[in-house]
Amino acid sequence: MGWLQVLQRYHPGGLEVILGAKRDAEFGPVIIFGLGGIYTEVLKDVSFRLAPLTEKEAWEMLAEIKSFPLLSGARGVPPADKAALVDSLLRLGRLVTDFPQIAELDINPLAVWPKGVLALDARTAVRDPV
Repeated sequence: MGWLQVLQRYHPGGLEVILGAKRDAEFGPVIIFGLGGIYTEVLKDVSFRLAPLTEKEAWEMLAEIKSFPLLSGARGVPPADKAALVDSLLRLGRLVTDFPQIAELDINPLAVWPKGVLALDARTAVRDPV
C-alpha cells in the first residue's frame, strides 16, 4: 500500500473540518465528518456513514455533531457554507465507492467559509492493484 499526501498553501480564516474515508473489511467504505485539527482528536466529535451517501445522510452527518452550532454561525462568525460541505461529502463517498483501491483518504483540514470550501491537506492510502 502506498501513501500520497498533498498540501495546499494556507489560507487564513474559515472553519476547519475533517472529511475522511476508510475501507472497512466487513462494511466497505466508511465516511467520517467532524471539526478538523485537534478538535477531532480531543473532542472526538465526529459522525460516520457508509458510502455511498445520500444527500439526506450527508445533511444528517453535519447536524449530528455536537459542534454543529459553529457551522451555523456563532458569536458574530458568519455561517459556514453547509451546502458546499454536503457536496464535498457526497463527492468523497462517490470517489471511494468508484475506486476500491483507495484504502484511506483524509482531508484535514478542509477550510469552510461562508461561500465555498478548500482542502488544505489531504492524505490518501492506495492499495496495490490485485
